[in-house]
Amino acid sequence: MYTLVPYCRNFTRELPAPFLNGNFFRSFFDMSDLMGPAGFRVDVREDEKAYELEAELPGVPKDKLNVSIDEGMLTISADLNEEKKEEKGSYLYSERRSGHVERRFNLEGIDAENIKADYRNGVLLVTVPKEQPAPKKEARKIEIVSENA
Repeated sequence: MYTLVPYCRNFTRELPAPFLNGNFFRSFFDMSDLMGPAGFRVDVREDEKAYELEAELPGVPKDKLNVSIDEGMLTISADLNEEKKEEKGSYLYSERRSGHVERRFNLEGIDAENIKADYRNGVLLVTVPKEQPAPKKEARKIEIVSENA
């Protein structure tokens, strides 16, 4: 597939070379930005007890999703392999999407044993409970034992 990038001769002459070589202008024409750099969007909400991750994965079957914990990281990933075709008279519509998308989240301060996930209508909802602080221990007196007792 070819990518079309608009070109304006007068515009490029006026800009110094570092602007042309950087990522600033590439982002205007990079279509992957519509889906984010990792391929899917995730909203994160927080309350006193947990974080809620809401990952948008429309059209991805549940069996192609993976939610896992490894080495202190929560990973949400999906393997995409989809093709849609539609023909009507001389009109042909064909669209494909394939690949692997993944997002990772640090689990520091998280109760990893109680993470739960639910998938409905193309939205993966992952509830990530926070670790509850250990109860503060009360001060106690240590008895001093003497040897000459």
